[in-house]
Amino acid sequence: MNFTINLATRTYLDHRLLNRIAYCAIAVLLIAAVWNINRVSSALGEQSRLGSEIATVQNRLAAKPGGISDADFTRQKGRVRFYNTIIERKSRNWLSVLELFENATPEGISLSSLATGKNLDEWKLEGHAGSFKTVRQYLEKLEASKSFSDIMLLSHKNLTVGDKVRGVQFAISCKVLR
Repeated sequence: MNFTINLATRTYLDHRLLNRIAYCAIAVLLIAAVWNINRVSSALGEQSRLGSEIATVQNRLAAKPGGISDADFTRQKGRVRFYNTIIERKSRNWLSVLELFENATPEGISLSSLATGKNLDEWKLEGHAGSFKTVRQYLEKLEASKSFSDIMLLSHKNLTVGDKVRGVQFAISCKVLR
C-alpha cells in the first residue's frame, strides 16, 4: 500500500484567530500611546506653569523691599551669600573625600596640605616624597582611580641638605568626582 499525503492543502493556522489577536494588540497599543501622549502633554503644561511661577518668585526675591537702603540691602545679600557657602561646605561629606585621598596615597608620600579651589570639587595637594619616581607613581595611581580627574603636576623641586638630595616637594591639582 502506498500512502500519499498532500501537506500543502491542509490549513494549519486559524487566520481568523490570528487577526483577532493582532487587532486586539493594535487596540491596546493605541490606547497606551494616547495615554502616554496625554501624560507628556500634561507634564509639559505643568513644567511651563512651574517655570513661570519660579521666575515670578525669583523676580520678587531679587527686588529690594521698600523702606530699606541700598547699602543695607547689599550688605544683607552679602551675608546671605556667605552663610549659603558655609551651609554648602558643611553639607559635603568631607570624610569620604579624605578617605579617597588616603586610599589613593601610596607608601612614601606624605601630604602636607589639602586645599579646595573655588569649586568644591577642585583640590590642590602639596606634599613630600622620597624620590620623583614615587611622585610619578602617585600621579599614575590618581589617574587610574575613577574618583579623580584632571590630574596635573603643578610643581616639584628637589629638597637638598648639603650635597645630598633628601626628597622631592610637589604640588598637584585634581578634581574629585562624586
